Amino acid sequence: MRAPLPCALLAVPLLLAGCIPAAAVPTHTAALDFGGSAPDVVIFAMSGRCGTGCAAPRDNWDYLTARGTVDRLADVFAAAGYRVEAAGYASNAAPAFSSRLTHTPQRGYAALEADYARLQTAWPGQPRPRVVLLGHSQGVAWLHHLARVTPEQPVALQIDLDGICAAWVSDHGAALASWPQDPARPSPLEACSLFRLGSRTLRGKDIVWPNVARNLEVQSKRLPSLTGAGGGFAFNYLFEVTPNARVDGSVAGTERFVSAREDHSAVSYPNSDSLRWVSEHVTELTVDWKRADLARLASFSSSATVR
Repeated sequence: MRAPLPCALLAVPLLLAGCIPAAAVPTHTAALDFGGSAPDVVIFAMSGRCGTGCAAPRDNWDYLTARGTVDRLADVFAAAGYRVEAAGYASNAAPAFSSRLTHTPQRGYAALEADYARLQTAWPGQPRPRVVLLGHSQGVAWLHHLARVTPEQPVALQIDLDGICAAWVSDHGAALASWPQDPARPSPLEACSLFRLGSRTLRGKDIVWPNVARNLEVQSKRLPSLTGAGGGFAFNYLFEVTPNARVDGSVAGTERFVSAREDHSAVSYPNSDSLRWVSEHVTELTVDWKRADLARLASFSSSATVR
């Protein structure tokens, strides 16, 4: 994984998020709306660190929404008949800020926390939506921490696109150090801390917490190769190598894909091999969801008849 130092130093900034922003793709997935009727599925997407020519975390931006990745995932659920809403966030501790790279307002982790907390009280009297977490790069670390500190909120599916902890403390340490200390709620500074799980030691971003039902993990290529439809570079200097695991050390409910053609940035594009793999597995998952929905409906109908 370690490249000669000069090459690595030049390449890592490029690969943290991949490139200077391209024009945003018009999105068609409905935005998360707590004032409307409850959707069937809510996607919370957290993007990672900006690439070359930027100052992170100030210039980080929600590229998973902008480049159409959230739409690609939402379309899979919609094709199964589910009504989907989504919210996207940038890798920054602040609730709101403006990225000088994109010249657009962005919402950070504090906004994500606030939105996520509202799930507990939103849509009274309506079935609660299934929650899906989608993260890339540093975004994976944020979302694994979120799942850890909110055990009361079930997560139907967590999708990790090449999660990394590069520059975590240097990017976010100062901002997070000013957050109020709560002994009952660990700080996001611990998102990349090491945890002992039996005979293994894993970072928080690699732990699938008990409230997460299913986890799909994508890792980018290790060796030089021709690039795929998602673009990127032939050489990949930044990639995840640690497989995710449960708190008990098992891999129950988790699946992993290591891309042979895509670098750290390319795995996050909607036309990538990685998103195709994710989409195929999500399609299979929705079959299980439909089966569970029918069983729940049958149980409810039977209970109503008995009364």
